Amino acid sequence: MIYRLNTEVRRLAFLSLILTIVVAAAGFVWLPYSNVYLDPSNLGIIAKIVALVVALYVVVALVGHRVRGDESRPARLIRKLVGTGQTLLHLCALAIPFGLAIAVFICLASANGRPLLDGNLAGMDRAFGFDWLAFLKLTNSSPIVSATLVAAYHSIGLQMMMVAVFHASMHRLDRLLEYYVTSAVCLTIIGVVEALVPAAGAYAFFKPPAAAFSNFTSEAGMWHYTTLLKLRSGEPFALNFSEAQPLVTFPSFHTSLGVLIAYSMRYFRVVFWPVLLLEVIMIISTMPEGGHHMIDLIAGAAIAALSIVIVRSVTYRIDSTAKGANLPPRTVLSPEVD
Repeated sequence: MIYRLNTEVRRLAFLSLILTIVVAAAGFVWLPYSNVYLDPSNLGIIAKIVALVVALYVVVALVGHRVRGDESRPARLIRKLVGTGQTLLHLCALAIPFGLAIAVFICLASANGRPLLDGNLAGMDRAFGFDWLAFLKLTNSSPIVSATLVAAYHSIGLQMMMVAVFHASMHRLDRLLEYYVTSAVCLTIIGVVEALVPAAGAYAFFKPPAAAFSNFTSEAGMWHYTTLLKLRSGEPFALNFSEAQPLVTFPSFHTSLGVLIAYSMRYFRVVFWPVLLLEVIMIISTMPEGGHHMIDLIAGAAIAALSIVIVRSVTYRIDSTAKGANLPPRTVLSPEVD
């Protein structure tokens, strides 16, 4: 099976490759000057990932070949599933190399010796009239509210997967890549900001007693703290991809993803509003459960908006002569039998 690739898809794929090369090159140059080194076991992890993706490509291709030309209802359903799997595998081929490169880059950004700036971030919150401890007390006072916030915060992985499957099930590689590349650009910018504005989070700064967040998880906003301290200690740190965890405090990547997920679903009015409501709840949850300062959320949303502008400027050509013209609809990237 092959795909008809329009200009937008080619540009998005090219931007993804360029971004991966730039991030990987930055990490390669930076690594010798840091206390971070790559654990040798990472080679085995990468080999297993590559083998799995290749195996899935082969299986999907064989299944697609097996039902080629069969017009029965089960065969048509299988072809649709094959197309969905193929679209997701195309995404994996781009996302996995970037994911490995950005994991190294974020780790290096977190290992810098600059002073933590949580005091400055908390001061910005106060300038906006926001009291983080009072907000924590308010959200913790209701078991229903806190449980909803916890569930929304930890749903981010499932949300990312469902958005990818949603676009892939319609064979919209263009929209799937737009969602992925915008997220990748956003995470790259956040990694750079993380190096410039290091922070440990609101829980580490305010140190509230356990009773103050009794209805949230026991390690709310602090699951990264031990790793962060090790990175900042100056002692040798072995980066193992299988044990990698989120380290970014400022800006809030959860907030950025909330904005980008809602943006990605803008085409589908039936599901857009429920998704938007979920993202709003999740963004709110990043303070009491994720341990973010409010200014982290503002910065995360701003970087998401900037990422959207960057990706749109790369993928959409501005043709002044086409203003007001009736332009043809975007090509749906549907699978064709080879």
